[in-house]
Amino acid sequence: MASLSRRNLVGSLGALSAVVASARPRRAKAAGQTVTVWWNQGFYQAENQAVQDSVAAWEKMSGNKVDLTFLPVGDVTAKIVSAITIGDVPDLVYSDTGQNLIVPQASWNDKLVDVTDVVDTQRAQFLQTALESSHFYNNVLKKRSYYGVPVKSATEMIEVWRPMLEEVGYKDADIPKTWDKYYAFFETVQDKLRAKGKRIYGLGYSMATKEADSGNLFHAFLVALGGDGIVSLDGKLHADDPKVRQAAIKALDDLTRPYKKGYVPAGAINWGDVDNNNAFYAKQIVMTPNTTISIAVAQIDKHDQYYKEIITQGIPGDNAGNPVPSLLSVPLCFIPKGAKNVDGAKDFLKYFIQPDKLNNYLKQARGRWVPVMPASVKNDPFWTDPADPHCPVAVRQALVTPTVSWFQIRNPAYADVNAKQIWMAAEANITQKGWTAEKAADDALDQIKTIFEKYTIT
Repeated sequence: MASLSRRNLVGSLGALSAVVASARPRRAKAAGQTVTVWWNQGFYQAENQAVQDSVAAWEKMSGNKVDLTFLPVGDVTAKIVSAITIGDVPDLVYSDTGQNLIVPQASWNDKLVDVTDVVDTQRAQFLQTALESSHFYNNVLKKRSYYGVPVKSATEMIEVWRPMLEEVGYKDADIPKTWDKYYAFFETVQDKLRAKGKRIYGLGYSMATKEADSGNLFHAFLVALGGDGIVSLDGKLHADDPKVRQAAIKALDDLTRPYKKGYVPAGAINWGDVDNNNAFYAKQIVMTPNTTISIAVAQIDKHDQYYKEIITQGIPGDNAGNPVPSLLSVPLCFIPKGAKNVDGAKDFLKYFIQPDKLNNYLKQARGRWVPVMPASVKNDPFWTDPADPHCPVAVRQALVTPTVSWFQIRNPAYADVNAKQIWMAAEANITQKGWTAEKAADDALDQIKTIFEKYTIT
Protein backbone atom coordinates (compact mmCIF):
# COMPACT_ATOMS: atom_id res chain seq x y z
CA MET A 1 0.00 0.00 0.00
CA ALA A 2 1.08 3.61 -0.45
CA SER A 3 3.11 5.18 2.34
CA LEU A 4 1.26 7.56 4.67
CA SER A 5 3.15 10.75 5.44
CA ARG A 6 3.69 11.99 8.98
CA ARG A 7 1.84 15.16 7.99
CA ASN A 8 -1.32 13.24 7.07
CA LEU A 9 -1.06 10.64 9.80
CA VAL A 10 -2.65 12.53 12.67
CA GLY A 11 -5.45 13.77 10.45
CA SER A 12 -6.24 10.21 9.47
CA LEU A 13 -6.20 9.09 13.08
CA GLY A 14 -8.36 12.00 14.18
CA ALA A 15 -10.95 11.18 11.52
CA LEU A 16 -11.27 7.51 12.42
CA SER A 17 -14.83 6.41 12.06
CA ALA A 18 -16.84 5.66 15.15
CA VAL A 19 -17.95 2.40 13.55
CA VAL A 20 -14.66 0.77 14.58
CA ALA A 21 -16.14 -0.80 17.61
CA SER A 22 -15.69 -3.23 20.36
CA ALA A 23 -18.79 -4.99 19.11
CA ARG A 24 -16.82 -7.81 17.60
CA PRO A 25 -16.89 -10.83 19.87
CA ARG A 26 -13.73 -11.86 21.67
CA ARG A 27 -12.69 -15.42 21.31
CA ALA A 28 -12.78 -17.53 24.41
CA LYS A 29 -9.50 -17.83 26.28
CA ALA A 30 -8.36 -21.29 25.25
CA ALA A 31 -5.52 -23.07 23.55
CA GLY A 32 -5.58 -23.50 19.80
CA GLN A 33 -6.19 -19.85 18.89
CA THR A 34 -4.19 -17.75 16.44
CA VAL A 35 -3.10 -14.26 17.46
CA THR A 36 -2.38 -11.90 14.55
CA VAL A 37 0.62 -9.69 15.30
CA TRP A 38 2.19 -6.84 13.32
CA TRP A 39 5.69 -6.03 14.51
CA ASN A 40 8.12 -3.31 13.57
CA GLN A 41 10.96 -4.79 11.52
CA GLY A 42 14.24 -4.74 13.40
CA PHE A 43 17.23 -2.59 12.56
CA TYR A 44 19.17 -5.82 12.04
CA GLN A 45 18.26 -9.52 11.91
CA ALA A 46 19.03 -10.22 15.58
CA GLU A 47 16.10 -8.01 16.59
CA ASN A 48 13.71 -9.95 14.38
CA GLN A 49 15.04 -13.26 15.65
CA ALA A 50 14.54 -12.16 19.25
CA VAL A 51 10.85 -11.55 18.53
CA GLN A 52 10.49 -14.86 16.72
CA ASP A 53 12.06 -16.73 19.62
CA SER A 54 9.76 -15.04 22.15
CA VAL A 55 6.76 -15.93 20.02
CA ALA A 56 7.87 -19.54 19.65
CA ALA A 57 8.34 -19.89 23.41
CA TRP A 58 4.83 -18.53 24.10
CA GLU A 59 3.30 -20.79 21.45
CA LYS A 60 4.90 -23.82 23.09
CA MET A 61 3.78 -22.76 26.55
CA SER A 62 0.22 -21.68 25.67
CA GLY A 63 -0.77 -24.05 22.87
CA ASN A 64 -1.78 -21.00 20.80
CA LYS A 65 -0.34 -19.79 17.50
CA VAL A 66 0.92 -16.42 16.34
CA ASP A 67 0.56 -15.11 12.81
CA LEU A 68 3.58 -12.77 12.91
CA THR A 69 4.25 -10.17 10.22
CA PHE A 70 7.28 -7.89 10.20
CA LEU A 71 6.75 -4.49 8.61
CA PRO A 72 9.11 -1.54 8.01
CA VAL A 73 8.45 1.21 10.53
CA GLY A 74 6.74 3.50 8.01
CA ASP A 75 4.51 0.68 6.80
CA VAL A 76 3.46 -0.24 10.34
CA THR A 77 2.23 3.30 10.85
CA ALA A 78 0.39 3.51 7.54
CA LYS A 79 -1.15 0.04 7.77
CA ILE A 80 -2.47 0.37 11.31
CA VAL A 81 -4.07 3.75 10.54
CA SER A 82 -5.76 2.18 7.51
CA ALA A 83 -6.75 -0.93 9.47
CA ILE A 84 -8.34 1.06 12.31
CA THR A 85 -10.14 3.27 9.79
CA ILE A 86 -11.80 0.37 7.97
CA GLY A 87 -12.25 -1.77 11.09
CA ASP A 88 -10.16 -4.78 10.07
CA VAL A 89 -7.32 -4.83 12.59
CA PRO A 90 -4.67 -7.22 13.89
CA ASP A 91 -4.80 -8.46 17.46
CA LEU A 92 -1.54 -6.85 18.54
CA VAL A 93 0.82 -4.19 17.18
CA TYR A 94 4.34 -3.16 18.12
CA SER A 95 5.88 -0.03 16.56
CA ASP A 96 9.11 1.83 17.33
CA THR A 97 7.23 5.09 16.74
CA GLY A 98 3.82 4.09 18.11
CA GLN A 99 4.31 6.19 21.23
CA ASN A 100 4.89 9.25 19.06
CA LEU A 101 2.50 8.89 16.16
CA ILE A 102 -0.22 6.29 16.71
CA VAL A 103 -1.13 5.65 20.33
CA PRO A 104 -1.74 9.25 21.53
CA GLN A 105 -4.36 9.99 18.87
CA ALA A 106 -5.89 6.51 18.80
CA SER A 107 -6.27 6.60 22.59
CA TRP A 108 -7.83 10.06 22.39
CA ASN A 109 -10.42 8.70 19.94
CA ASP A 110 -11.14 5.56 22.01
CA LYS A 111 -9.75 3.22 19.34
CA LEU A 112 -7.47 1.13 21.55
CA VAL A 113 -8.13 -1.55 24.14
CA ASP A 114 -7.37 -0.62 27.75
CA VAL A 115 -4.39 -2.76 28.83
CA THR A 116 -4.24 -1.75 32.48
CA ASP A 117 -4.65 -5.40 33.50
CA VAL A 118 -1.52 -6.27 31.50
CA VAL A 119 0.56 -3.40 32.90
CA ASP A 120 -0.61 -4.24 36.43
CA THR A 121 1.08 -7.64 36.28
CA GLN A 122 4.49 -5.89 36.33
CA ARG A 123 3.63 -2.38 37.53
CA ALA A 124 6.13 -2.46 40.38
CA GLN A 125 8.92 -3.41 37.96
CA PHE A 126 8.52 -0.56 35.47
CA LEU A 127 10.47 2.68 35.51
CA GLN A 128 8.14 5.55 36.45
CA THR A 129 8.78 7.40 33.19
CA ALA A 130 7.87 4.21 31.30
CA LEU A 131 4.54 4.06 33.15
CA GLU A 132 3.90 7.72 32.35
CA SER A 133 4.71 6.97 28.72
CA SER A 134 1.98 4.32 28.54
CA HIS A 135 -0.78 6.39 30.15
CA PHE A 136 -2.92 8.29 27.65
CA TYR A 137 -6.06 10.43 27.70
CA ASN A 138 -9.30 9.05 26.23
CA ASN A 139 -11.48 11.95 25.10
CA VAL A 140 -14.57 9.77 24.84
CA LEU A 141 -14.32 8.46 28.39
CA LYS A 142 -12.76 11.72 29.66
CA LYS A 143 -10.02 9.98 31.62
CA ARG A 144 -6.54 8.55 31.32
CA SER A 145 -5.66 4.88 31.29
CA TYR A 146 -3.03 2.48 30.01
CA TYR A 147 -3.38 2.00 26.26
CA GLY A 148 0.14 0.77 25.66
CA VAL A 149 2.47 -1.76 27.26
CA PRO A 150 6.08 -0.54 27.65
CA VAL A 151 8.66 -2.82 26.09
CA LYS A 152 11.96 -0.93 25.92
CA SER A 153 13.41 2.56 26.04
CA ALA A 154 16.00 4.88 24.57
CA THR A 155 17.32 8.41 24.87
CA GLU A 156 19.31 10.62 22.53
CA MET A 157 22.90 9.37 22.42
CA ILE A 158 25.99 10.68 20.64
CA GLU A 159 28.39 8.61 18.55
CA VAL A 160 31.95 9.84 17.90
CA TRP A 161 34.85 8.55 15.78
CA ARG A 162 37.85 8.20 18.11
CA PRO A 163 40.43 7.93 15.27
CA MET A 164 39.37 11.37 13.99
CA LEU A 165 39.99 12.88 17.40
CA GLU A 166 43.35 11.16 17.69
CA GLU A 167 44.36 12.34 14.23
CA VAL A 168 44.30 15.94 15.46
CA GLY A 169 45.85 15.22 18.84
CA TYR A 170 42.83 14.72 21.08
CA LYS A 171 41.86 11.95 23.50
CA ASP A 172 38.48 10.97 24.91
CA ALA A 173 39.20 12.94 28.08
CA ASP A 174 39.60 16.14 26.05
CA ILE A 175 35.91 16.16 25.08
CA PRO A 176 34.21 18.81 27.28
CA LYS A 177 31.34 17.80 29.53
CA THR A 178 29.33 21.04 29.50
CA TRP A 179 26.79 22.07 26.86
CA ASP A 180 28.24 24.94 24.82
CA LYS A 181 31.85 23.77 25.08
CA TYR A 182 30.89 20.20 24.11
CA TYR A 183 29.42 21.07 20.72
CA ALA A 184 31.97 23.80 20.02
CA PHE A 185 34.70 21.19 20.51
CA PHE A 186 33.61 19.32 17.38
CA GLU A 187 33.78 22.51 15.36
CA THR A 188 37.41 22.79 16.47
CA VAL A 189 38.01 19.17 15.46
CA GLN A 190 36.62 19.96 11.99
CA ASP A 191 38.88 23.00 11.65
CA LYS A 192 41.93 20.91 12.51
CA LEU A 193 40.94 18.11 10.13
CA ARG A 194 40.29 20.58 7.32
CA ALA A 195 43.76 22.06 7.94
CA LYS A 196 45.12 18.59 7.20
CA GLY A 197 43.16 18.48 3.91
CA LYS A 198 40.32 16.24 5.15
CA ARG A 199 36.80 17.01 3.87
CA ILE A 200 35.07 16.03 7.12
CA TYR A 201 32.28 17.77 9.06
CA GLY A 202 32.42 18.16 12.81
CA LEU A 203 28.68 17.84 13.54
CA GLY A 204 26.28 15.29 12.05
CA TYR A 205 22.96 16.95 12.94
CA SER A 206 19.79 15.64 11.28
CA MET A 207 17.82 18.72 10.18
CA ALA A 208 15.23 17.55 7.65
CA THR A 209 11.50 18.28 7.75
CA LYS A 210 10.70 14.56 7.60
CA GLU A 211 10.96 11.35 9.62
CA ALA A 212 11.89 11.16 13.30
CA ASP A 213 15.59 11.85 13.84
CA SER A 214 15.40 15.60 13.29
CA GLY A 215 12.52 15.96 15.73
CA ASN A 216 14.21 13.77 18.32
CA LEU A 217 17.33 15.93 18.13
CA PHE A 218 15.50 19.25 18.42
CA HIS A 219 13.44 18.07 21.38
CA ALA A 220 16.52 16.68 23.13
CA PHE A 221 17.99 20.18 22.91
CA LEU A 222 14.72 21.85 23.94
CA VAL A 223 14.38 19.76 27.12
CA ALA A 224 18.06 19.95 28.04
CA LEU A 225 17.94 23.74 27.73
CA GLY A 226 14.95 24.10 30.06
CA GLY A 227 11.93 23.67 27.78
CA ASP A 228 10.38 20.57 29.32
CA GLY A 229 7.57 22.73 30.69
CA ILE A 230 6.16 23.44 27.25
CA VAL A 231 3.49 20.83 28.09
CA SER A 232 2.92 20.00 31.75
CA LEU A 233 1.93 16.56 32.99
CA ASP A 234 -1.71 17.64 33.15
CA GLY A 235 -1.68 18.22 29.38
CA LYS A 236 -1.69 22.03 29.51
CA LEU A 237 0.35 24.04 27.00
CA HIS A 238 2.72 26.70 28.34
CA ALA A 239 3.88 28.28 25.10
CA ASP A 240 3.89 31.74 26.69
CA ASP A 241 6.27 30.76 29.49
CA PRO A 242 9.43 32.89 29.02
CA LYS A 243 11.61 29.96 30.07
CA VAL A 244 10.08 27.77 27.35
CA ARG A 245 10.49 30.51 24.74
CA GLN A 246 14.14 31.06 25.61
CA ALA A 247 14.84 27.32 25.51
CA ALA A 248 13.23 27.10 22.06
CA ILE A 249 15.24 30.06 20.78
CA LYS A 250 18.54 28.65 22.05
CA ALA A 251 17.75 25.15 20.74
CA LEU A 252 17.02 26.53 17.28
CA ASP A 253 20.13 28.71 17.36
CA ASP A 254 22.39 25.91 18.64
CA LEU A 255 21.30 23.63 15.80
CA THR A 256 21.16 26.10 12.90
CA ARG A 257 24.16 28.34 13.62
CA PRO A 258 26.73 25.55 13.02
CA TYR A 259 24.87 24.55 9.85
CA LYS A 260 25.09 28.08 8.46
CA LYS A 261 28.79 28.19 9.39
CA GLY A 262 29.52 24.99 7.48
CA TYR A 263 30.05 22.62 10.39
CA VAL A 264 27.09 20.41 9.40
CA PRO A 265 26.81 18.77 5.95
CA ALA A 266 24.68 20.87 3.60
CA GLY A 267 22.61 17.80 2.74
CA ALA A 268 21.55 17.31 6.36
CA ILE A 269 18.40 19.35 5.65
CA ASN A 270 17.28 16.41 3.47
CA TRP A 271 18.46 13.49 5.62
CA GLY A 272 16.11 10.63 6.37
CA ASP A 273 16.48 8.59 9.54
CA VAL A 274 19.26 6.37 8.13
CA ASP A 275 21.28 9.09 6.45
CA ASN A 276 23.17 10.31 9.51
CA ASN A 277 24.07 6.65 10.19
CA ASN A 278 25.35 6.29 6.65
CA ALA A 279 27.30 9.55 6.79
CA PHE A 280 28.91 8.36 10.02
CA TYR A 281 29.86 4.96 8.61
CA ALA A 282 31.25 6.70 5.51
CA LYS A 283 33.39 8.81 7.89
CA GLN A 284 32.02 12.06 6.52
CA ILE A 285 31.24 13.35 10.03
CA VAL A 286 33.08 13.25 13.35
CA MET A 287 29.97 12.80 15.50
CA THR A 288 26.23 12.35 15.21
CA PRO A 289 23.38 12.29 17.72
CA ASN A 290 21.10 9.28 17.41
CA THR A 291 18.26 7.77 19.43
CA THR A 292 19.48 4.31 20.59
CA ILE A 293 23.02 3.02 20.17
CA SER A 294 22.14 1.36 16.86
CA ILE A 295 25.09 2.95 15.06
CA ALA A 296 27.57 1.17 17.31
CA VAL A 297 25.61 -2.04 17.83
CA ALA A 298 25.22 -2.62 14.10
CA GLN A 299 29.04 -2.86 13.97
CA ILE A 300 29.38 -5.33 16.84
CA ASP A 301 30.82 -7.99 14.53
CA LYS A 302 33.57 -5.55 13.51
CA HIS A 303 35.65 -5.82 16.68
CA ASP A 304 37.89 -2.80 16.22
CA GLN A 305 35.06 -0.46 15.28
CA TYR A 306 32.81 -1.54 18.14
CA TYR A 307 35.41 -1.78 20.90
CA LYS A 308 38.07 0.70 19.85
CA GLU A 309 36.95 3.25 17.28
CA ILE A 310 33.36 4.32 18.09
CA ILE A 311 32.72 6.31 21.26
CA THR A 312 29.20 6.40 22.70
CA GLN A 313 28.29 9.30 24.97
CA GLY A 314 25.17 10.69 26.59
CA ILE A 315 24.22 14.31 26.07
CA PRO A 316 26.44 16.75 27.99
CA GLY A 317 25.50 18.58 31.18
CA ASP A 318 24.46 22.20 31.35
CA ASN A 319 27.03 24.98 31.30
CA ALA A 320 27.41 24.71 35.09
CA GLY A 321 28.16 21.00 34.83
CA ASN A 322 24.82 19.75 36.17
CA PRO A 323 23.02 16.77 34.58
CA VAL A 324 20.18 17.73 32.23
CA PRO A 325 17.00 15.69 31.73
CA SER A 326 16.55 13.47 28.70
CA LEU A 327 13.37 12.64 26.82
CA LEU A 328 12.78 8.93 27.24
CA SER A 329 11.33 7.19 24.20
CA VAL A 330 9.30 4.15 25.28
CA PRO A 331 8.08 2.03 22.34
CA LEU A 332 4.82 0.27 23.09
CA CYS A 333 2.73 -2.76 22.25
CA PHE A 334 -0.97 -1.98 21.83
CA ILE A 335 -4.22 -3.69 20.93
CA PRO A 336 -6.62 -1.97 18.49
CA LYS A 337 -10.32 -2.02 19.27
CA GLY A 338 -12.02 -4.51 17.00
CA ALA A 339 -9.28 -7.13 17.47
CA LYS A 340 -10.76 -10.60 17.21
CA ASN A 341 -8.56 -12.13 19.89
CA VAL A 342 -8.02 -9.61 22.66
CA ASP A 343 -7.63 -12.30 25.30
CA GLY A 344 -4.92 -14.05 23.32
CA ALA A 345 -3.08 -10.77 22.68
CA LYS A 346 -3.18 -9.89 26.37
CA ASP A 347 -2.02 -13.36 27.36
CA PHE A 348 1.00 -13.05 25.07
CA LEU A 349 1.83 -9.60 26.47
CA LYS A 350 1.58 -10.83 30.07
CA TYR A 351 4.05 -13.56 29.15
CA PHE A 352 6.32 -11.27 27.13
CA ILE A 353 6.78 -8.64 29.88
CA GLN A 354 7.73 -11.06 32.61
CA PRO A 355 11.07 -9.61 33.75
CA ASP A 356 13.24 -12.56 32.70
CA LYS A 357 11.47 -12.94 29.35
CA LEU A 358 11.65 -9.25 28.47
CA ASN A 359 15.27 -9.03 29.57
CA ASN A 360 16.26 -12.00 27.43
CA TYR A 361 14.49 -10.48 24.43
CA LEU A 362 16.39 -7.18 24.80
CA LYS A 363 19.72 -8.95 25.29
CA GLN A 364 19.18 -11.14 22.26
CA ALA A 365 18.48 -7.97 20.29
CA ARG A 366 22.07 -6.96 21.18
CA GLY A 367 21.19 -4.31 23.73
CA ARG A 368 20.30 -1.64 21.20
CA TRP A 369 17.37 -0.69 23.47
CA VAL A 370 17.53 -0.15 27.23
CA PRO A 371 15.28 -2.10 29.65
CA VAL A 372 12.22 -0.39 31.10
CA MET A 373 12.66 -2.42 34.28
CA PRO A 374 15.58 -1.15 36.43
CA ALA A 375 15.88 -4.53 38.17
CA SER A 376 16.94 -6.09 34.87
CA VAL A 377 20.05 -3.92 34.88
CA LYS A 378 20.68 -4.54 38.56
CA ASN A 379 20.36 -8.32 38.23
CA ASP A 380 22.09 -8.93 34.90
CA PRO A 381 25.75 -7.90 34.38
CA PHE A 382 25.17 -7.84 30.62
CA TRP A 383 23.92 -4.25 30.92
CA THR A 384 26.84 -2.91 32.94
CA ASP A 385 29.73 -4.93 31.49
CA PRO A 386 32.78 -2.62 31.77
CA ALA A 387 34.26 -4.24 28.69
CA ASP A 388 31.36 -2.93 26.59
CA PRO A 389 31.98 0.72 25.63
CA HIS A 390 28.41 1.43 24.54
CA CYS A 391 25.61 -0.42 26.35
CA PRO A 392 26.43 0.77 29.90
CA VAL A 393 26.53 4.37 28.66
CA ALA A 394 23.01 4.07 27.22
CA VAL A 395 21.78 2.38 30.40
CA ARG A 396 23.13 5.20 32.54
CA GLN A 397 21.54 7.84 30.33
CA ALA A 398 18.11 6.16 30.39
CA LEU A 399 17.94 4.77 33.92
CA VAL A 400 20.28 6.84 36.12
CA THR A 401 20.21 10.42 34.84
CA PRO A 402 16.88 12.31 34.95
CA THR A 403 14.33 11.42 32.27
CA VAL A 404 10.97 12.89 31.25
CA SER A 405 8.11 11.62 29.10
CA TRP A 406 7.36 12.90 25.62
CA PHE A 407 4.88 15.77 25.23
CA GLN A 408 2.38 13.90 23.03
CA ILE A 409 1.77 11.53 25.94
CA ARG A 410 0.74 14.49 28.08
CA ASN A 411 -1.54 15.81 25.32
CA PRO A 412 -2.13 14.22 21.88
CA ALA A 413 -2.12 17.70 20.36
CA TYR A 414 1.66 17.40 20.37
CA ALA A 415 1.43 14.37 18.09
CA ASP A 416 -0.08 16.81 15.61
CA VAL A 417 2.81 19.20 16.26
CA ASN A 418 5.26 16.43 15.45
CA ALA A 419 3.34 15.26 12.39
CA LYS A 420 3.34 18.77 10.97
CA GLN A 421 7.10 19.02 11.64
CA ILE A 422 6.62 22.50 13.08
CA TRP A 423 10.01 22.74 14.79
CA MET A 424 11.85 21.31 11.79
CA ALA A 425 10.12 23.88 9.58
CA ALA A 426 11.33 26.52 12.04
CA GLU A 427 14.90 25.33 11.49
CA ALA A 428 14.35 25.54 7.73
CA ASN A 429 13.04 29.09 8.07
CA ILE A 430 16.35 30.01 9.71
CA THR A 431 18.71 28.13 7.38
CA GLN A 432 16.84 28.69 4.11
CA LYS A 433 14.95 31.97 4.58
CA GLY A 434 17.26 33.87 6.88
CA TRP A 435 14.84 34.19 9.79
CA THR A 436 16.22 34.88 13.24
CA ALA A 437 15.89 32.18 15.89
CA GLU A 438 13.54 34.49 17.82
CA LYS A 439 11.19 34.93 14.87
CA ALA A 440 11.22 31.22 14.04
CA ALA A 441 10.54 30.23 17.66
CA ASP A 442 7.65 32.68 18.04
CA ASP A 443 6.09 31.53 14.78
CA ALA A 444 6.36 27.88 15.83
CA LEU A 445 4.88 28.57 19.27
CA ASP A 446 1.95 30.43 17.70
CA GLN A 447 1.22 27.46 15.44
CA ILE A 448 1.39 25.11 18.42
CA LYS A 449 -1.08 27.27 20.38
CA THR A 450 -3.54 27.01 17.49
CA ILE A 451 -3.25 23.22 17.41
CA PHE A 452 -3.78 22.92 21.17
CA GLU A 453 -7.05 24.83 20.93
CA LYS A 454 -8.57 21.67 19.40
CA TYR A 455 -7.67 19.50 22.40
CA THR A 456 -9.13 20.00 25.86
CA ILE A 457 -8.20 17.64 28.67
CA THR A 458 -10.49 17.75 31.67
